[in-house]
Amino acid sequence: MDTTYRPGRKGDSAKIAELISLASGGVVEYLFQGVVPGLSPIQVLTYGLENDQYPHSYRSAIIAEHNQEVVGIALSYASHLHDITPEMRAFFPGDRLEHLRHFFSARVENSWYLDAISVVKPHRRRGIAKTLIGLTKEKAAENRFESLSLIVFADNTAALNLYEDVGFKVVQPVELKGNEFIPHKKGCLLLKLELTTSCGVPEMP
Repeated sequence: MDTTYRPGRKGDSAKIAELISLASGGVVEYLFQGVVPGLSPIQVLTYGLENDQYPHSYRSAIIAEHNQEVVGIALSYASHLHDITPEMRAFFPGDRLEHLRHFFSARVENSWYLDAISVVKPHRRRGIAKTLIGLTKEKAAENRFESLSLIVFADNTAALNLYEDVGFKVVQPVELKGNEFIPHKKGCLLLKLELTTSCGVPEMP
């Protein structure tokens, strides 16, 4: 059976959280570790997704599905929402937010932000990530945005090659120091993709 694509559902939340954590390169583990006693970072993130805390809601996700199994996700929303909010300041330790200050302040204004994209290992190199990016472009266009943006670790060569292949360009470096949770030493890059009127991918059902 071919891979199919659909909007996220509440029941997908645990898998979405797992794949967001994988895509984050340790940022989720660093930010969420121990903030709710007895719950893992993925469990806390799942709770937020299930409770539709936009923009980090299951509704923000596009799902890639194979044999009724979630094999990939793309989570996206307007770039101005990529920020440290008062709610985050009340919930997360201040030193962790300060460590991520440059990460959360870097954005392409008036763009649609691809927060996380991830495909499970057995289904990689099958064009799923490219299709998810294409569907995210359609979502951006539907919301009347003229560009797509994202942040990627500078040493994530495979991801950079994919993004450059579909047309993303580097806007600026983003400072983010590695630590025991974040095993990346070269910081991040903010990328931008100008949208065209045709995405060349199938429409979501």
